[in-house]
Amino acid sequence: MMVPACLQHEAMQWQVPVQKLEALYHPDPKAGIGVMGIPTAWLPVLEKNGFTVFQLQKNPCANIRAAAMILSAEHAEKPATAPAPACLKQAATAYHTNYSILLTIYQNAMNSKPAQGYGVMHIPGQWLPILRASGFPEWRVKHETCWNIAAAAWILSAEGTQPPTPVNVTQSTSGIPNIPARIAADAELASRSSGVPAPLLLAVAWQESGFNPQAVSPKGAQGLMQFMPGTWTRFGHGSPFDPLDALLAGARYLRHLALRFHSWRLALAGYNAGGQAVIQAGYRIPPFQQTQRYVPSVLSHYQKISLESR
Repeated sequence: MMVPACLQHEAMQWQVPVQKLEALYHPDPKAGIGVMGIPTAWLPVLEKNGFTVFQLQKNPCANIRAAAMILSAEHAEKPATAPAPACLKQAATAYHTNYSILLTIYQNAMNSKPAQGYGVMHIPGQWLPILRASGFPEWRVKHETCWNIAAAAWILSAEGTQPPTPVNVTQSTSGIPNIPARIAADAELASRSSGVPAPLLLAVAWQESGFNPQAVSPKGAQGLMQFMPGTWTRFGHGSPFDPLDALLAGARYLRHLALRFHSWRLALAGYNAGGQAVIQAGYRIPPFQQTQRYVPSVLSHYQKISLESR
């Protein structure tokens, strides 16, 4: 009896004996779901891991993948808990997150009762628009385990990247700094003159300087929006240490980048790494660890400020 080539691949992925997986395979099983005869009692766990009944019935390789997961789980110390997929470690590496923390989130989600959120990692619905803007297909985040895990790793990276410590700025209960009233008002003025959303300008200021107008980085970036002197000469007027001048210049620069790349996500990447770096990366976020952490971090700040201001 010929078995699909994916059977051996799934045995390796889930670290189960090929022979045991082959013994379950039958093109026309008398009981259960699909070619592996998946017991219906496993459906709740499988659905948490992104499988659908339709997939299990119509897609032999998805059915084999589910059977391999079940075999692995049944030989684990906790039989009712599926082991972490291999892509969990891959996601931790790709998004520079702590694997142990990501694994703990996965295990807690698997052992908890169904909660509001999507997929095995219980992705909160409010993150979906930001994930879409960052290249994550919504359907896959909702329904495919590895995409869901990758999205969770991306969010963990965003939330784990802290801006520079602000000077004399306290934190609200939501984790957002209490933005000085003058800076908030200046951001609204800069927004009206440029069309760049005020919460996005504030998110960049939070990430760049922690709302410190006098900040100077070791590399020489200056002020609230951390302009290098060369970029300030092109986009700035007045002083980079004046909050309104800095926000107006930041708005001009972000608008320039957004019109060039037709994407706020790429505009933020260009703000951090330079527009030429985005072009050289094929109009994608450049493969620099700092930039790949910077973009989700600013988008996370943007989401929090937008929600707070409603």
